[in-house]
Amino acid sequence: MALLMKLYDLESKYEKNPLDVSKRFKEQQQRDYATVLKQWEQGELFPGETIVRPKKWWQFFKQPDVVELPGKQISKPAFDKWYKKRVEIQKLLYVAGGATEEDIWRLPLRRHLDFYQMVHLLNDQFGLFYRAVIHYQQGEVELSSFIVGPSAIYLLDWLDGEESIYHIKRERLWLEQPFKAPAKNIVNPLVSLKRTEDVLRLVLGRELDIPIERVVIAAKGYFDKLPKESTTTYVSKIDFLHWIQKMNASAPYTKAFQMRVCEKLLKEMSSITFQMAVHDQENERIQP
Repeated sequence: MALLMKLYDLESKYEKNPLDVSKRFKEQQQRDYATVLKQWEQGELFPGETIVRPKKWWQFFKQPDVVELPGKQISKPAFDKWYKKRVEIQKLLYVAGGATEEDIWRLPLRRHLDFYQMVHLLNDQFGLFYRAVIHYQQGEVELSSFIVGPSAIYLLDWLDGEESIYHIKRERLWLEQPFKAPAKNIVNPLVSLKRTEDVLRLVLGRELDIPIERVVIAAKGYFDKLPKESTTTYVSKIDFLHWIQKMNASAPYTKAFQMRVCEKLLKEMSSITFQMAVHDQENERIQP
């Protein structure tokens, strides 16, 4: 699972020291996994419960009803699925601006397929910045989502049409042809990716020179007539799994330089608490 470092413009624990915090998070996760795995193996992960139903005020001589609810044991695949969700919540708590576990549901991420794909399919050597907001030219700009790897930054745009065909054009609009619906225009994803690339290059400067690659992903769709010469990688349904495997293989470990890049970017990004964001009427990113 990718290491989530920044979410929208919310405060992130990684802002202080990405290398140190990422190490502590991974160590904490290892200890947590060992603990809950042992509980699962011993059948104690979901223990039973005793419920005492109080008697009515007029039932002077009646004993309270005591109900013993048995515990349950789940299969290993079910445990793995449960633990993935647990880790996802832990990662969100690190970047959600002080939100509690009870607050997490207010983040409208359930409808963001790209978020779940990046978090769950990429390994934890990648630092994920999801729709981060950066200070730029006396204002703020929301960036495209991107991941910082050991050897490159990958700017990602995920197209969510199922079985859609995307007609690549140089204009501002592309044409999307869904499988069972009329064709429609969509904004050329390269517009936001190019803007994000320009901002990152300016912020990082020559001191932290690192390759930046643009990637347009249609995990359930296809592209029509890929450009022969392009600085952008196009990933369709046909080669999506291969691309994921290739990406994870390219990041077997975390580099100190990679964390310095993350630290530099985090310092330039907007950072507000969860409660401030909830009460900010202009902040539509986290409104449920």
